[in-house]
Amino acid sequence: MKVVVIGPVAPFRGGIARHTTAVARELASRPDTDVSIISFSRQYPKLLYPGKTDRDLGAKPASGIATSFCLDTVNPLSWLRAARKALHEKPDIAVVPAWTFFVAPALAFVSRALRRRHIPVVTIVHNADDHEAARWKALISDLQLRQSSRCVTHNVTLAQELRRRFPGLPVTVSPHPRYDDYPLPSGTLKRRADLELLFFGLVRPYKGLDILLHAMARMETKDVFLSVVGEFWSGRDETESIIAELELTDRVEVVPRYVSDEEAAEYFDRCDAVVAPYRSASASGVLALAQNYLRPVVASDIPALAEAVEPGGTGWLFPSEDPAALAELLDGLVDQRAREMLGPQLAAHRERLSWSIFADAVLDASGGDI
Repeated sequence: MKVVVIGPVAPFRGGIARHTTAVARELASRPDTDVSIISFSRQYPKLLYPGKTDRDLGAKPASGIATSFCLDTVNPLSWLRAARKALHEKPDIAVVPAWTFFVAPALAFVSRALRRRHIPVVTIVHNADDHEAARWKALISDLQLRQSSRCVTHNVTLAQELRRRFPGLPVTVSPHPRYDDYPLPSGTLKRRADLELLFFGLVRPYKGLDILLHAMARMETKDVFLSVVGEFWSGRDETESIIAELELTDRVEVVPRYVSDEEAAEYFDRCDAVVAPYRSASASGVLALAQNYLRPVVASDIPALAEAVEPGGTGWLFPSEDPAALAELLDGLVDQRAREMLGPQLAAHRERLSWSIFADAVLDASGGDI
């Protein structure tokens, strides 16, 4: 089988690039599958990308897979070149991620060209709508989603939304695999409190860091330390002000930058739990990373996260946007001993989150929900 994967891959940064790279590697590892990749020369113009850079020069590319970095989201001529290249590969199927309105027109153009030649397009839908949702953004995202022959998502909630918006569109659900390509930790970071918490990844308003900070201020237990590790796309000054106002300066460490895989391994190794107090989400790569390091997750009970967290088994849930409930949970159930007790369940759950299972869903989604 010939597969063309169209989307961001290493050395682009971020969860979508990492996910797409992992999917391509898994498909390419199969003896009966020939994979090529068409990726971006530019995803976002600098004006629209708040981060320092969208590339990680230390990221490992998809070795052994022919990759063309030719697609420029703001240059329609590159869309035509990418479509021609994809057709030249004569694939049996194309695999394309969907996650934000801004890249949707470019990916929709290439997907449409493939479908007009009767080549099925399997869309891996990370988000059907942007986190900062607006009707006009949804209409643009739909340009791409309408070019899907079938879709694969990571949770039932998103699958139901796709079926509502696109009646008759085949949608399969397969859980987010764990990121098993991260390195093992060396244990270089020393513990600073009886309870070590980690908030990891890009800091954006919908991720609810402020909720976690207000919960920490309400906790009766003061022997707790929080590491906030990730690049701020907005709100860094506001976050620092909240930390100061709540008198949490001595119990919160802010690492406001993108960290290497090796650094990430150390932060996950030190923590007792990863906290995801999100206001909204359709999936979370941070949860997949926590599962890789056998760390339980304390998450808000929004549908996408509630599907991924087994209360008392792989983590705990609290009512969304309720810092008092989160404080009570952290005071009562979450500590180093609880994490150790959950170890066997976390390990068993981790084994079910393989890229092989997800790739099976991508190649043949006809079997229905998993």
